[in-house]
Amino acid sequence: MGFTHVPNLPESGHNITKLKLVKVRLLLVFAVLFVFSYGLSAYRRPSIYSQQIITKPTPIAKPTPSQSNKPNMSVPKLTDNLEVVEKNVTRISIIFIKVLAVLLSLLIVYRLILMIFQRSSQLIVDNFINASDAGEMNSVLPGLSQLARERLVGEMKGVHQRMKEHIINQGPQTYHPSDKLPLPQTTPDQRLGDLVTSLSEFTPEQMHPAVKMLKVIFPPLGTKVTSILQSQGKEYDRLGITFEITNIEGRLSSKLYTVWESEDSVSKEALKDRYRKLLGSAIRWLALELSRREMVTAVPWYYWGRKRDRYQAKIYNFFGLLNLASAPTNGKLFYYLAIEDLQQAIVLYPEWFQPYENLADTYSSFGGETLDKECLNYQRQALLQYDRALNACEDESVKRRIRIGKAMAGLMTGDVNLILDAKHEIETLKKGWDETSELNTRFLYNLAAWYAIAHRINAGVKSALSLARRYLVYALVRDSDRTIWEWAGKDPDLQGICEDYGELKFILLKKLNEVPELPSLTGKNFTQHTEEILWLMGNGQLIK
Repeated sequence: MGFTHVPNLPESGHNITKLKLVKVRLLLVFAVLFVFSYGLSAYRRPSIYSQQIITKPTPIAKPTPSQSNKPNMSVPKLTDNLEVVEKNVTRISIIFIKVLAVLLSLLIVYRLILMIFQRSSQLIVDNFINASDAGEMNSVLPGLSQLARERLVGEMKGVHQRMKEHIINQGPQTYHPSDKLPLPQTTPDQRLGDLVTSLSEFTPEQMHPAVKMLKVIFPPLGTKVTSILQSQGKEYDRLGITFEITNIEGRLSSKLYTVWESEDSVSKEALKDRYRKLLGSAIRWLALELSRREMVTAVPWYYWGRKRDRYQAKIYNFFGLLNLASAPTNGKLFYYLAIEDLQQAIVLYPEWFQPYENLADTYSSFGGETLDKECLNYQRQALLQYDRALNACEDESVKRRIRIGKAMAGLMTGDVNLILDAKHEIETLKKGWDETSELNTRFLYNLAAWYAIAHRINAGVKSALSLARRYLVYALVRDSDRTIWEWAGKDPDLQGICEDYGELKFILLKKLNEVPELPSLTGKNFTQHTEEILWLMGNGQLIK
């Protein structure tokens, strides 16, 4: 989705304009009240002055015989009646003015309370600042800034969807992500501050400190992001985008981070095209970091000590997985980010097996994208972390899954002895095992990945390719929440099993629409439907 471009007005001028508008409105209201009150008082003054000027009674002429026959009109009585009417009108007017003033005051208080308690979190994303020393970038900064905001909205929607799925799978949680995401904007919402400033102008002097304290007690909520274009070398050998993230209300410390081009991705394209390409990885990092800060801010204040550490460990573990999932499409930087997050989760919660397993998966996946010597080092790191996960885990069904992961890392080391150990591990796991009754999605998925790797490296495993396809289909069918469907299509471990993964998903969805209970079926009831999909794969309709 796109946004209408808004000129980047100076912040101070924008605030002054809004402040003047509020002042003018308030002054108009008070001016009307003053004129109305002054008019009433002026209306009363002639009768008061007339009583003060007439000090001597006027001689009354004796009525002539002709006049004595006319009715006697009482002038003083008429005057008294007029004064009574005048006083009643004045009282009614004063009451009306007081009621109007009370209503106006209540309206202002209501508006103030509404703005205080309905404050929404703001996301202020400034336009890019060009610090790259490349003058040609100045003309494209507005477009690049707008493109960054547009991509940020899309990335944050995806991250929040994963957060919701994760919370549903984990059961009742303290944190509940908001259904409404803040849209990135260039200037903060200052309506509350402007209203408080205007009130301080018209309240009694004794009330000024109390009114000004409202700004301190109820500060704006949200985050401000400053974005800067960077470069290295005289010939712009490497480009980077720096983000400075600041919490507006000061609850979190600021963070400064630069996303650089990968050394193996530097090209001879125009600078603006290189920055646009780098923008994908940079905005992905920003979306993850903003979402992480949102979750950290929401940690309940009454969580202390070990309880707070464990809660934060789960946050780091979750974002470690998100960084791992981002690495295949956004670059190796996200492997490093995943390792940092998972190591921090282990520090906070060393008794929990999950960060060890995820860290081992990260090392193993990273090693699969490196050269032989580096691959061996990463796979060895993975083996160590799998052992630590097995020691910390007490659930036997989870241990089976971890053992498959360890066997995968053993295959990828290239070491003959470790490969033999991996093959023996799989044979042991499958003894007496009924594959059609297996409901553990991740176990089936890891098993498919193991056979896919065995096929790719020619490890001498019989029917490795067909078994990899079979267990992949089983895993996707059993995954009723479809949490692994997107990851399976870009998992480097599964490359070569099914190149037309989009067509496979279509066939699976069609079959699941026909047989909604398929994920829970077992035995022959399960295989009679999955064999149709496997037949299509084996006959080349899904393999090119």
